[in-house]
Amino acid sequence: MRRPHVLRSAALAALLTWAGATHAAQPAVPYPNTEGFGIDFEKSEDWYQNCMRALRAAPPPSPILGKLRCDATDLYYRKRDQESTSSAEWREVHDCAEATGDDAVLMMLYANGYGVARDLERAVYHACKLDSAKAEMEIRVGYLASPAAASDGQAFDLCDHITSGRMGGVCAAISQTRAERVRAARLDRFAAGLPPRARPAFARLREAAAAFTRKSAGEVDMTGTGGAGFTFRHSGRRAEEFLDTLFKAAGGKLPVASPAQFAKLDRELNDAYQKVLALPSEQDTHPERIRGSTVKRADVRDAERAWLAYRDAWEPFLATAGLPTDALTVKALLTRQRIAQLKRL
Repeated sequence: MRRPHVLRSAALAALLTWAGATHAAQPAVPYPNTEGFGIDFEKSEDWYQNCMRALRAAPPPSPILGKLRCDATDLYYRKRDQESTSSAEWREVHDCAEATGDDAVLMMLYANGYGVARDLERAVYHACKLDSAKAEMEIRVGYLASPAAASDGQAFDLCDHITSGRMGGVCAAISQTRAERVRAARLDRFAAGLPPRARPAFARLREAAAAFTRKSAGEVDMTGTGGAGFTFRHSGRRAEEFLDTLFKAAGGKLPVASPAQFAKLDRELNDAYQKVLALPSEQDTHPERIRGSTVKRADVRDAERAWLAYRDAWEPFLATAGLPTDALTVKALLTRQRIAQLKRL
């Protein structure tokens, strides 16, 4: 799969590592694509034989290759997540995928018959061109070439058969981007129902929540190939916490906190924060890191500052929104959340 020209979401930046260069700069890749295997294989293996049979489905060079600037992956999932998608819209996705050489999207289109006649052999052909771990290639191609693919009635997806940390990161980015669109739509609807006087404060609260989510990602240990996936899932949890807190506050469903309870939580937070900063490094060449992780003390400090700004942004919003929840109750819940985050470090 070649790199799309435009990435419409910060989360999809994770695709760059997997997708490679643009079609104009990408060197010739063998078919089947075994560059990411890292282990030996035999040409007698079933997946290889299925790939070679699928060469019959290889299309001629596309006349629109390189002539559109679009992101087929983002466009595909946008259409998947719509309540209904017309054939014309799926053809738009197909043209984008052809123009950018996006074999992953072409694989899914032909496997599912979205905007094109369903053609499992053509889907296998595109699957065999993807940069995959050997196990992913075996499972994915084996499934597409099996009777189950033609009869089980399930929509086929790129992320159905992942075994590697690298693809785990790609799929976590896709999942996070899809979820973020849903969250943004819910927040927009919530904002539209607020009194006009509360909307500026709510916009600032959303910005502060997003800033904390970004900074909090620095507290994820990036060791290993699964680091990117862990980061996206971590960011998704922070975004979901904000959404959950907001709607519970709006519904008056948070447990009321007293000043004494909040003071106790604030002391626990300070204690947890200082304990994290005091953790020694186990890496001689990286004394700034915490234990054996990639997390630096500066990352924790940055996240803490962003969290404090996020916590404090609730007060002016609650003061103008007329919700049945007081600021102390929300701050107590946010403090519990932050203590739990720090303890996981």
